[in-house]
Amino acid sequence: MTHPQHDIIIRSITGAGELDLFCGLDYIFNDELADDLAAGRRRPAWMWVALRGEHLVARAAWWGSDDGAAPSLLDILDVADDPDRIDVGVRLLKRALGEIIPVGARPPEYSRFIPPDWREHAGSRRAVEDRMAIDPRPQQLPRHHRLPWRPAHPAGEWIYQ
Repeated sequence: MTHPQHDIIIRSITGAGELDLFCGLDYIFNDELADDLAAGRRRPAWMWVALRGEHLVARAAWWGSDDGAAPSLLDILDVADDPDRIDVGVRLLKRALGEIIPVGARPPEYSRFIPPDWREHAGSRRAVEDRMAIDPRPQQLPRHHRLPWRPAHPAGEWIYQ
């Protein structure tokens, strides 16, 4: 099924009240977005969505310091499983960058935490390949791992997971 381009609305979110909409696509950092907004590390103007009606088709978000005029890192770029997801993602990124980054300025680097075994799982592999098609800047896939520490039990000991 194809969708005409005019049925996509691309815009920034209006504020924290739209976090549920923005979090309609899964990512490990979704639960940190409210704190980032409150602390100024994210701004509604740096968090963009592409909508087809009520359906979230794509999203992008940038992160930066609370005193920065422009974001320093693109770290969220996701698309739903729609047939035109690459086209919508490209349009979203182009439109958002045009609003966020001053003319002539270099866009922020893109960084994403991905599962270490992303190549072995079709869904993870497709998500990475989709993002690389949307943002064609030269990309390397360094192997950085997020190492969370979680409390082992109420006594305060910690275990690595």
